[in-house]
Amino acid sequence: MLDKLTAAVLGVVNEGSDGSYKVMDISDFLSALPGKLGADEAGVESAIKYLSERAYIDVRYSDKGTYCLSSLPKGRTYAETAAEEEAKRKKRGGFFALFFGALAGAFLGALAAGLILPFLL
Repeated sequence: MLDKLTAAVLGVVNEGSDGSYKVMDISDFLSALPGKLGADEAGVESAIKYLSERAYIDVRYSDKGTYCLSSLPKGRTYAETAAEEEAKRKKRGGFFALFFGALAGAFLGALAAGLILPFLL
């Protein structure tokens, strides 16, 4: 499992990638990453190194913040699997919200009926 910054860097590499190499600067990564991650040059460089060591991406060369890299099948598969898991998580969260909402509604309805019924009899 990748951390958020590394997964986001992998996502930037995977964008529009068909397995061919592309040249990217650190500034390309920093502009594409969400600001909430607080990414800096050192973090992006370490994420690229981590991904390369674990065969998610292939770095053909790197020179002073410029990288020629390509996404490998493991990296593309990770991105697809992560998207599917996120969809399942959202669906499961919606189910639990629906279930507990119905449970709370039934409880409040029974409570209201119990409070009102003695006054009608």
